[in-house]
Amino acid sequence: MKTVTLDALVPREDFEIISTAGSSQNTRNKSTLSIEDLKYDSFFFSALRKPIFQRETNEWEPVKVCAMIESFVKGELVPAIILWRNESGYIFVIDGAHRLSSLGAWINDDYGDGVISNEYYGNYISAEQKEIAEKTRELVNNNIGSFNEIIKITRNSQLAKSDFQVEISKNLGALALQVQWVDGDANKAEDSFLRINQSATKISDAELELIQKRDKAFAIAARAIVRAGKGYQYWSAFTEEKQKEILELSKSIYNILFGNGKIQVDDINSYSIGGYQSSNMTLDVVAQTVKICNGIMKGSDALSGDEKQVVKCLKNTEKILKYISSKEPYSLGIHPFVYFYSDLGKHKVGSYYGFILFIKNLILNKRINEFISVRGKFEEVIYQYNFLVQQIIRRWRQSKKAYVHIEKYFLAIMDILLQDDKLNPEQVIAKVRDDGEFKYLQIQIVDNEETTLKGNYSRGKRQQIKLKALVENLPKCPICGGYMDTKSISIDHIVRKQDGGSNSFENGQITHLYCNTTYKN
Repeated sequence: MKTVTLDALVPREDFEIISTAGSSQNTRNKSTLSIEDLKYDSFFFSALRKPIFQRETNEWEPVKVCAMIESFVKGELVPAIILWRNESGYIFVIDGAHRLSSLGAWINDDYGDGVISNEYYGNYISAEQKEIAEKTRELVNNNIGSFNEIIKITRNSQLAKSDFQVEISKNLGALALQVQWVDGDANKAEDSFLRINQSATKISDAELELIQKRDKAFAIAARAIVRAGKGYQYWSAFTEEKQKEILELSKSIYNILFGNGKIQVDDINSYSIGGYQSSNMTLDVVAQTVKICNGIMKGSDALSGDEKQVVKCLKNTEKILKYISSKEPYSLGIHPFVYFYSDLGKHKVGSYYGFILFIKNLILNKRINEFISVRGKFEEVIYQYNFLVQQIIRRWRQSKKAYVHIEKYFLAIMDILLQDDKLNPEQVIAKVRDDGEFKYLQIQIVDNEETTLKGNYSRGKRQQIKLKALVENLPKCPICGGYMDTKSISIDHIVRKQDGGSNSFENGQITHLYCNTTYKN
């Protein structure tokens, strides 16, 4: 699900931040917020903050953002915004960040790609985020009109494209959002935030853990990675040297996970290992990646969030991900689509988590070469039976519980092939099912789509056929037989230089980096 990133409109801050910019002595709190209050340069908007632990404001799809703006301009009931003022005069959003940000996006023409967002992210905005922003802007402008357009109509109704726009322009000055205020100290404000957000759009378990453990290294590392080190800097108290290192590492990890942030559905080489960057699952995926790479299991004691531990956390994460996909000599050049996507192009987060753990353990146990020796057959098996991973996830209820068992599933396939690499995929899976842990796996695919003579293909079936054909045409490494990701390849001498091989065109081939630099030698 592609969602709109509106995180820049209301910046983050610590509840207990001290500032000379304001004062809490004025107890005459506003009961409503007008259009003027939501302009970015207004006194109110300048004082507005989100709690430091607030989830990214990127939960809503374009249609929902547009619907919120439309409800407001029509004068329909919009739930009250809940705010809290700290001792320094900053105003924190306890509930209603998406509502405020959606209206702020319309009023300030910034749906994640405007002046405010560019400044917030240091001009580092993914192509996918820009595309969704423009799609949202187009939807709003077509259904309502831009804010600047409506303002002009208030002066000259002849500019209106519809009676609806004329009506909006007449009522704009009288429209307002209702406000409720939380009384009490920072602890009361945090309790209110958690209680309200757990009962409305429920905070995910990963997000709740990041809130509760926000002073731990893995939480700070995850926050850094999710925006490539841009946006709010949770590590601003660290030394300048460590801040720079965190920025470099987080950007490197982000690029491995999401590439340029633009997945073309019909281009399987554009798929990233971490899935869609503009997704409400992104922070969960990043946080779980960091935890797996650093051996942080649920209930274990995470490392404290001092600068050395945060850097260590990031380095451990980068190392394992570079094995999976990078231009390093030891990169396996794993093709994301083959391993981490369904035949409809949906990111299989369970496969992704399980494979990270699988590779991590291969590295620790020095078994990478064993994997390479059967990689071609291994990939045939997991691609042909990619639906089995979903059965493992269903067995264990969710990806974060299942990934340990998915890692065991991958390991079982590898060990069976190491014993006999002549087995075909059907025989391999039969042996996997002989293992008591995986006897529940069902290898028969039930196709619920009705097959009829002269019938048309459904949209989903067309996509499956298309993507299957594209996978079948992927190049394979001549050394290991595995699928190749064009973002991580090496030019290899077929006959090695030390064996007298020349640099002729005929003696060249493309291979995985690891196969060329390590396994072959």
